[in-house]
Amino acid sequence: IWGGAVSRTKGVNDASRTDAVGVSEAYVQLRELFYSPATLKIGRQSLNYGTGLIISSVDQMYTFDAGRLVLDYHPLTIDIVGAQLDNSQAFSPNTTAAPLGGQSDMLFLNAKYEVNSVVKNVEAYFGWASQLRTGGAFGNVPVLGAACPSPMILGLRTDLTPIENLTASLEGAYELGNSSSAAGLADKNISAYLLKVEAKYVLKGVAWTPTFNASYTYASGDSDLIAPGAAASTRHYFLPWFNMADGNNGYVLAPMLSNIQIINLGASAKPCANTTLALQGYYYLKANKNGSRLQNISDPNANLGGFGFTTAGNESRDIGAEIDAIIGYDYSKDVRCQLVYGAFLPENAYLDVASRIVTQVRGEINVKF
Repeated sequence: IWGGAVSRTKGVNDASRTDAVGVSEAYVQLRELFYSPATLKIGRQSLNYGTGLIISSVDQMYTFDAGRLVLDYHPLTIDIVGAQLDNSQAFSPNTTAAPLGGQSDMLFLNAKYEVNSVVKNVEAYFGWASQLRTGGAFGNVPVLGAACPSPMILGLRTDLTPIENLTASLEGAYELGNSSSAAGLADKNISAYLLKVEAKYVLKGVAWTPTFNASYTYASGDSDLIAPGAAASTRHYFLPWFNMADGNNGYVLAPMLSNIQIINLGASAKPCANTTLALQGYYYLKANKNGSRLQNISDPNANLGGFGFTTAGNESRDIGAEIDAIIGYDYSKDVRCQLVYGAFLPENAYLDVASRIVTQVRGEINVKF
């Protein structure tokens, strides 16, 4: 069914996933449409901007039924994207309002300016999405109840090369708009932000070409504590966009970018041309220690999130730590195999599972054709 979970994404949780063959991408691309700088791409397609913090296609989790106009005025490139995220309207003279039906749309504008210096490029973007379904592929923040928010986002990002072999990126986004909060929640206006800093250093000319990486991510949150006669506030919870990518912030916890801090340190090496060994460590903390009692910390859209819909149950800031060991083998340029062992150690935010260690063994074969 058009707009259904199987036709659009992998679904929200394991119960809704179905083994099926569907169309991942199918589009028409027209170059030099009006004049030489313009390229138009229409149909079901992947979208990725920057490091994928807002919109990512790292693992093809999301594809969009969209029209994308790219204007290439080198060194300036402008992307204009209009997409239909969902359409569950019945064939009837009367339309059905969200969340039971209706239509969700997205507008995204991205401008990128390339610079040949320490600053490699600078990007600015604006996004707007209407009538988003709780339980859909979009951020899925249960704290908003059965509401259908219409958030807007403003952001800046840049890529840097401070010294030889060192690359870095900075990105910040501010989210605003109507949260359409359900009854009993205090604030219907979103005022949230997201920050990420990351760096990677490659030791070239050394055996196995070791690479070291580090990053810090901050997604704002709010307090769920409800005083007598008062309602919980959700204003500062950042609603994640289409940024989920398996393994991007840990395979086991697979955190949602809302009320969270993520500290990542890692290293990788290539013992031979086609083999990569990697070790990634993560530590997770709440942005607001009094938040997330009503919110899933794991992303419900994660392929194999180790915690699914488990909710953190107290006012502790410490969520836990994760270690992922990865072996990758490139059989050819189109075939890649990967084996992942991940272990998550819960901290005090998970009172009921604080003494348990959650582990996952994951095998992947990715084929492009």
